[in-house]
Amino acid sequence: MFQIVVDFSTIQRFLALPADEIFFRMLITVGWIPLAWVLIWGASMVFLGTRQGKFSSKIKKITLAIDVPVMSEQSPKAVENIFAIIKGTKSVITMKEKWIYGKFLKSTSFEIVSIDGYIQFFLHVDPFYRDLLESAIYSQYPDAEIAEVDDYTKNLPDDFPNDTHELFGGEIKLAEGNFLPIKTYEDFEHMASKDQKLKDPLIQLFELMSRLGHGEQLWIHMMLYPDGDLGAIDKGEAFIMKTFGKDPPSKPSKLAKLVGPVAWFPSEVANQVAGFLAGDGEAAPAKNDQFKIFNMTNQEKGQLDAVAKKLAKPGYPVKIRWGYVARHDVYNKGGRNSLWKGYISLYSNQNGNSFKYDADTMPRDDYFWLVWEYRRKQRELMSALKGRSFGVGSPPMYLNLEELATLWHFPTIDTKAPLIKKSEAKRGEAPTYLPTAGFGESDDLPSSPLIEVDAQGRPIEREFVPDLESLPKYGEGDTSSPAPDELMDILPEGPMIEVGEEVAPEQVAESVKAKTEASEEDDRPFVPPNLPV
Repeated sequence: MFQIVVDFSTIQRFLALPADEIFFRMLITVGWIPLAWVLIWGASMVFLGTRQGKFSSKIKKITLAIDVPVMSEQSPKAVENIFAIIKGTKSVITMKEKWIYGKFLKSTSFEIVSIDGYIQFFLHVDPFYRDLLESAIYSQYPDAEIAEVDDYTKNLPDDFPNDTHELFGGEIKLAEGNFLPIKTYEDFEHMASKDQKLKDPLIQLFELMSRLGHGEQLWIHMMLYPDGDLGAIDKGEAFIMKTFGKDPPSKPSKLAKLVGPVAWFPSEVANQVAGFLAGDGEAAPAKNDQFKIFNMTNQEKGQLDAVAKKLAKPGYPVKIRWGYVARHDVYNKGGRNSLWKGYISLYSNQNGNSFKYDADTMPRDDYFWLVWEYRRKQRELMSALKGRSFGVGSPPMYLNLEELATLWHFPTIDTKAPLIKKSEAKRGEAPTYLPTAGFGESDDLPSSPLIEVDAQGRPIEREFVPDLESLPKYGEGDTSSPAPDELMDILPEGPMIEVGEEVAPEQVAESVKAKTEASEEDDRPFVPPNLPV
């Protein structure tokens, strides 16, 4: 009978060595592998960043100004279709395009800007996708007007401090997980007033912007990346399954898929050993939470409904960056910051999510050590605002179409902000039923009058003189043509219009006055003579 002998003496001698020697031998044997992997990964990221920087320097985006209709009855629901079409800017990037040319997907910036209290909607987009976005806007708002304009940020200074302007702002992010929603426009709807169904939260933003004075500007940039969900879908599904008391579906890793066919044996051995050590040869039963759904609190039920509602619509990775820039003599950092903070608090959802400041992206001087980097933060913020950069600043957040349409949509019919740029005239086309010239006809009208009249409007008598030279001679050519003498016999001898006597202008005025008085006399209503006095 065969005997298997396992010699552990080598392992025992190795473990008997001092701790520093054990660590050194392990580092020499296998420790260099993770270190080399980290160095290779870091070098590849530096190389990729360099290539993407060169690709980014070649991108030339354009700024489109949107003038919204004066009286638009569209709700924010229509803007969801505009955001949904951003998926059309997504393209497949090959490994060669990524690592050789540094190509990456381009974001699109939806902006609301107030300059000296004048509010304007903007799009900052790649020219290649201009037709895509314009068609999406015109399909929902046919009376809107879109025009390419100069970038409004280019005339402001890049360096701080400077002699003209100051800057404050930063980025906002979600306070909780990406799978929890903020308050959307459906949460602002109510039926207390039959004339106004939606209490639009943007009205407060427009009121804030309209209060800016001369020399003040407020920029709000909402940048959308056309791909990815930042893991919000998987985390949301796991939250729902956990709330129902079920185990979330696990997705095997690539390594698990590779060793899956042979991994069952050691797993089964480990389970058997664990059961044997437990004392009864069987694994401990799992806790039964299948009835947890009936014991949930109201807050848990509200969160469950909110997460399910958010996951029901697609979304995008989003960054929201804002900046308040003003001249030194009118700079009001505290007042404008409090208005902006109050505005974003409108979207706080007790059963969901809310917005908060990302302090790392803001120029702050609350403590003395923050003053040292205050100007550097201002320069970084202005560079990010001008470049609409998606790669710098705080990590992006995931918002679905309904949340995006709540944060950026055109004013509804109930919005009373007076300084929003609106399209004043309704565009239209000529009707298709207008008559046109037929074959052989001309569209030109005669330039000379058909009948000549004098100063009093009477026709001017013209003596008819026939052109005898153009008429054929009698006996030549066609013998059926009448002779000139015979033609004169059938022509009228006197004028066809009888000329009246000359009337003085005073008589014409008296006649007109008499006719006017008679007309007014006829237009008076009939009054019965037997009315009581």
